[in-house]
Amino acid sequence: MSQRLRRIRDLVTSRIFVRTAFLVFFLGACTQLMLFVRWAQGSGAYVPRPEAVAGLLPVGHFTSFFAWVRGGGWDTLLPAGLVIIIAAIAVSLLFKRGFCGWICPVGTVWELAELVGRKVFGHTFRLPTWLDRVGRGVRYVLAAVILAFLVLVPLTEAIGFRQLPYMWTADVKILSGFANPVFIVVGLVAFFLSMLFSPVWCRYLCPLGGWYSTLGMASPCAVHRDDEKCINCHKCTKVCHALVDVEKAPDRVWAPECDGCMDCVRVCPAPGALEARALGRWRIPAWVWPVLVVGTWLLIYAIAKLTHNWDTTITRDMFKQVINSGLLQQATPSGL
Repeated sequence: MSQRLRRIRDLVTSRIFVRTAFLVFFLGACTQLMLFVRWAQGSGAYVPRPEAVAGLLPVGHFTSFFAWVRGGGWDTLLPAGLVIIIAAIAVSLLFKRGFCGWICPVGTVWELAELVGRKVFGHTFRLPTWLDRVGRGVRYVLAAVILAFLVLVPLTEAIGFRQLPYMWTADVKILSGFANPVFIVVGLVAFFLSMLFSPVWCRYLCPLGGWYSTLGMASPCAVHRDDEKCINCHKCTKVCHALVDVEKAPDRVWAPECDGCMDCVRVCPAPGALEARALGRWRIPAWVWPVLVVGTWLLIYAIAKLTHNWDTTITRDMFKQVINSGLLQQATPSGL
């Protein structure tokens, strides 16, 4: 492969490129949703409602996911939410929190804050070890409490929840809430804290991150370290945005914070010292890892699309009626 092609390959498989692409796509979907709302309110031309905005409601769709697992049937009203949850679980289980490391648009914003902080301050600041552990513990406590609640929701209530027009328009309400001054202030504070201490939401508060981190511990694909080949240059630990001490890993990087970003593998100057492997045996080149993550994500989407398990069965006129009735009207489909 020529040097030029190698540079192009490395660019399109870099985390900044992949994450930015997903962020731009998601922002486009959110814009399309608001244009759909304008049409519903009679102030604009018709624009199809995008299904990808289901990503705004992860906890709500986890309710539907557990209902499905417990025999409550597939959500035909907003199936894209279920598909996104399944895809996020799959890539996190297979590729070490692959959803957090390569896809999540919210995490991309906070990592942008960290990048700005590194440029401004030269590095991110580490909290005292005990405080960092307490903070990370909070995330797992939140994850466990919310998970327990979702699992224990009676099946009939879980099925009924996804049938409420409240659920159908909650994404609109969330997007509208982003313009709230309180949200803006909180977001700016979180952005500044992420500049200083790395993404504080992802590291200390996000319950989804807690779930996916736990799944990632069982991933058959992970970064492996060969102590005999390591030259102890510290580059891997310094570059790790998740603040993992990669150079201290005895063999496999087990840390739940590892999201498979491949930054440590890319900067390692010692051949064979750090390698991503499947089942500890087969080497995965750093540029192949994101191809596998994104490929798995798109494959699940394609299967759902081709089997008609992606698009909503709610008609645009039903959406229109719910939006114009106040967005949060607690009615059932039969009452529309």
